[in-house]
Amino acid sequence: MQKRFFLSLFVLSVVGTVVWQISTSEKKMGAEDYLAVGIEKGSMGSHYEAIEQFKNALKEDPDFIVAYLALGNAYGNAKKYKDAINAYKEGIQINPRHKDVPQMEMNIAWVSHINDDDKTAIIFTKKAIQSFTDRNDYKGVAEAGLRLRLFQNKK
Repeated sequence: MQKRFFLSLFVLSVVGTVVWQISTSEKKMGAEDYLAVGIEKGSMGSHYEAIEQFKNALKEDPDFIVAYLALGNAYGNAKKYKDAINAYKEGIQINPRHKDVPQMEMNIAWVSHINDDDKTAIIFTKKAIQSFTDRNDYKGVAEAGLRLRLFQNKK
């Protein structure tokens, strides 16, 4: 009887420990998880919440270029244009050969244009044209060329 009691107590303590570990050990979110949540928040119009999620993604992985693009977009949607430009530039600086660099350059150009800084808009549009060309993305070159014409004709 006493053996059975101790065996039951042992089994209960093991089961209790396992249940406690499962209930207290939440899966840690990774950079891609934060990115996904941020995109969802941004698509619902919660741009400041999206910004926080993208920042969390970058805390997890400071080289996650897509998160810099998303962060810049969220700042732009929140009308925090200086922060948007800084996010794009930081992403470009980390990996200038990343496939999203031309888009970040185009976004810098557009945000600069919105802020009536067409000189910077033209500079970054030309950089985007070169980046698209380096990647053999001629659709991107054409779109950037049209944007360049818009900026140059505004003068």
